[in-house]
Amino acid sequence: MAGKWAEVLPNYYLQYRTAKDNHVRVSHQALADITLPSDDAFWISYYPPNGWRCRCNAIQVRKGKYPESDSAKSIAHGEAATSQIGKDGKNKLEIFRFNPGMQKAVFPPKHPYNKVAGAQKVKALVKEETGFKIGKQLKTGADVSRVMGDFATANPEYFVRGYQFTKATNKRGVNGYTTLRGDIYLKSDRITLVKEALNNIRSGNKTTFAQEDAISTMHHEMWHNANKPGNTRLSISQTKTMELANEFVSRKTLPEFMKKLGGELQNENLVNDRKSTGYNKMVRKYDQLVEWSNAHKTKVLESVKDHLISGDYNNQMEGLVKAVTKNSAFKIKDATIETLINYAKDESIPEEMYLDLLSRNKSLLVKK
Repeated sequence: MAGKWAEVLPNYYLQYRTAKDNHVRVSHQALADITLPSDDAFWISYYPPNGWRCRCNAIQVRKGKYPESDSAKSIAHGEAATSQIGKDGKNKLEIFRFNPGMQKAVFPPKHPYNKVAGAQKVKALVKEETGFKIGKQLKTGADVSRVMGDFATANPEYFVRGYQFTKATNKRGVNGYTTLRGDIYLKSDRITLVKEALNNIRSGNKTTFAQEDAISTMHHEMWHNANKPGNTRLSISQTKTMELANEFVSRKTLPEFMKKLGGELQNENLVNDRKSTGYNKMVRKYDQLVEWSNAHKTKVLESVKDHLISGDYNNQMEGLVKAVTKNSAFKIKDATIETLINYAKDESIPEEMYLDLLSRNKSLLVKK
C-alpha cells in the first residue's frame, strides 16, 4: 500500500475497496466505495490496511467518474472501523490510523514489529501477522482447499474476486483450469502432489520436483484469478497470448510463491523450463526474445505482471511488447517485437529455429 501511494497521480481521486466477500468486517463494509480526493484528510488516517489481516484496497479513479463522498462522514466511518477498546481501556486498533505511503514507513510507530529485537523474532512475528499457517497435516483434497483458502485470505491479491475452492477435475487435456471466479480445478494426481508438498513444507522437508511441478500448475491458475478486469471473449490467438503472459509471470514468480507458502523452491529449472505445460515452448521463446533484445529481465517481469493484473485479457500483447521495448538497451519498434512474439507463439517453429531467426536479425537492434 505504501508503494501504491507513491503511484497516486495528481488530481486523481481514491476509492476505498473491500474484498467484497463474506469475510469483510461490518465496520469495513461501511468504508466500501468511499471516494475522495487523494489529499483529503480521510486518507491521512484511514488509508488501508485498517486492521489485522485487512484485505482492503484504495484504487485510483478519475475525478467525476464516481460521486464524491462526504469527508466528515467518511472520517467517522474510519474512526469506527479502527476502534476496539480492550480491557485496559486502550484502543487496540488505533495503530492503524496511519498512511504508510504518506509517512514513508511500512509499519506504524506503535506496531509490535518495532519493539522486537533479533532477526528470528522479527521473522516469526511477520510470519504470524501474514495470517497464513499450514496448520495440521493435510490428509484429503478438502484439506488442500481449506489451506489454500487460508492462503487466499492472507494474500488477497491472488484472488481479486475472492477464493471459492480447489477441487479435482476429470477434464481431458488439461492439468488444471479456472473460471476466474475464485475456483481452482486440478487433476486428482496434482491435488495429491500439492497435498504432499504442503505436508513437506509443514514438516520442514524439501519438496520434490513432481510436487513443485504440481504447485506450479496451481500457481498458474491462481494468477488467472489475479486479473482485475475479469474474463472476456477471446480469439484463439488472443488466448495463446494471454496464456503466454500468465505462464511467464507464474513461473518467474514461483520462488516467491514457494516462500509465501513457507517453503523454498528446490528445482529452480522450473522457472525457465516447465515441460508439463503446453505453453512451455512459447514462453521459452519469449525468454530468448528478452535475451536477444538485452532487456532488463526484472523490469520485463514487473511490466508483464502489471499488465497481466490490470490489463484486459484480449490485449495482453501490449503488455508483452511494451515490456521488451521499454526495457531494452536497444531502440526497437513495437511492431517488430509483436511480430517476433507471434513467431514465438507458432508451435511449428522449434526453439532452435527461433533462436536462429533472432540471431540473423541483429541488424534490428539499434542503440538508444
